[in-house]
Amino acid sequence: MTQEIPPALQQQFMRFDKMQHEHETMQVMVQSMQSELSEVRMTLEELGKQADDVETYKVVGQVMFRVDKPKMTEELDNRRQTLEMRLAAMSKKLETQAEKLKELATKIQDEAGKLNIRLQ
Repeated sequence: MTQEIPPALQQQFMRFDKMQHEHETMQVMVQSMQSELSEVRMTLEELGKQADDVETYKVVGQVMFRVDKPKMTEELDNRRQTLEMRLAAMSKKLETQAEKLKELATKIQDEAGKLNIRLQ
C-alpha cells in the first residue's frame, strides 16, 4: 500500500535537496579557501624571515619571475586579507544555510507526520 506524496511536499523535498547540495558545495569552497589562506600565511611567515634584498621569485603558470620581496609581501598580504574577509562571509552564510536546512527538514518531517508518510 503506497501513499501518494502531495506536490507541495515533493517541492519541499526538491528544495531541501537543492539547498543541501548548495551547502555541500559551499563547504568545499570554504575548505579550499582555508587551505589557500594557510599557504599564504606560511609564505608570508617565511618571507618575513628573509632580508628585503633576498632574491624572490613568483611562479605564474609554468614561468618563474623575479620579484621584489616587499612587493611580493604586499601582494600576499592583500590576498590574505581578501581571503579572511571572504571566509568570514562564507562561514556566516554557511551557518545561516545550515539553520535553514534544519528548519526545512523539521517542516518536512512535521508535514510527512501529519500525512502519515514514513521518511527514511
